[in-house]
Amino acid sequence: MVNIHTARTALYRLYDEGGVLLYVGITNMPNVRFAAHTMKPWWRQVAHKDVTWFDNRQLASQAEVKAIRVEHPVHNSMHAVPGPADVVTLLLVDDVEPEEDELDMEIQAAAKKRARLEKAFNEADAELRTLLVEGRAADKGPSHMAKLTGFTREWVARIAPAPKS
Repeated sequence: MVNIHTARTALYRLYDEGGVLLYVGITNMPNVRFAAHTMKPWWRQVAHKDVTWFDNRQLASQAEVKAIRVEHPVHNSMHAVPGPADVVTLLLVDDVEPEEDELDMEIQAAAKKRARLEKAFNEADAELRTLLVEGRAADKGPSHMAKLTGFTREWVARIAPAPKS
């Protein structure tokens, strides 16, 4: 029997066709975990999987927390906002040097601003994609929704294909 805490553990990232990071997770058995994800409403958007192996679950877990906080995947809620249990993990994975001068502070401030804006974009993008899928389920065509959004009919059809009967 394999001890999941000491066995090699995979950190995986799931991306859509446009390269948007949808989800970050860890597992000892990626294919089994991916099969479980097929029940998620966003699974149809997954076009690319990236898997990185770690020597144990603790290392993978630390990398997962950092990836979620830095990369802001659209469908992760766990670890997205630091909680009391995450403080130790943050200390272990946060390798940013202390601010040394004004330029360092400006760089850090700009990076934080970019992360906030990227998160807002990802949330708005996920909301739009969900609404497009709902629109298709309500018999709204891709041409109609393209006019509403300013995106091409082809992009809308790719995001929200015709519902299966």
